[in-house]
Amino acid sequence: MKIGKTHSALTAAALSSLLTVASGTAHADDWEFAISPLFLWGLSMEGDATINGNTAPLDLEFKDDILENMEAVFTVHFEARKGDWTIFSEYQYVDLDPDVAASIGPVNVNADISFKETMFELGGAWAMLDSDGTRWELIGGGRYSDQEMNTKINIDGPLPPELPAAKLKGGDDWWHAFGGMRVFHDINDRWTFIGRADYGYGGTDNSAWNASFMFDYRFKDWGSAFIGARFLDYDYNDDAYGFEATKSGPLAGLTIYW
Repeated sequence: MKIGKTHSALTAAALSSLLTVASGTAHADDWEFAISPLFLWGLSMEGDATINGNTAPLDLEFKDDILENMEAVFTVHFEARKGDWTIFSEYQYVDLDPDVAASIGPVNVNADISFKETMFELGGAWAMLDSDGTRWELIGGGRYSDQEMNTKINIDGPLPPELPAAKLKGGDDWWHAFGGMRVFHDINDRWTFIGRADYGYGGTDNSAWNASFMFDYRFKDWGSAFIGARFLDYDYNDDAYGFEATKSGPLAGLTIYW
């Protein structure tokens, strides 16, 4: 009788343990989602764009120039994770209207520049190592850029014969594949360090380096706030349009989880 009761108790305990493990496994395999709507990338730009052989500089500082000349900005980042796998995407639209000194052919002039850019990326990540509060991921995907620039030349007196026109308009769109790594390191129960670095390549005249780091503070199960910085260096050249510039600056925003 005692043996039967003991056997029943052990069986019940074993079943309870199996149900607990199964429940934990099912929970671990559930999809987890995160979105960072309207996060701020306080970008500065250093470099130039080339339209039909004519160069227009884009040397803008976030503190002094970007905020003053920003017409519109929209950014959003989304991720979906299940186990070791993550799918992520990001969309950004920027509209700048700076007044800068430009070199159009051999003549230095002042120019009103309208610069618009749409950037979108879609990628995936795989956790190659996840232990002791640190998760290392291999990432890969594609990044698309669409740029449009209008330059209006302001000069006293008649237009010099060296200048082809008082207005220049150009732009292009391109994409490249990228690959790199991400790391998530839990500093404590609330703070997490997030780092990313990748290289994009679409040909000898189409490449980019991208790097970022953030400190993320989880204030609730459903939300966190982050602050950090991002660096993106483009090297793109085509027959009619070229963009060789670095975009960099602080990052800040909120992330919502469900």
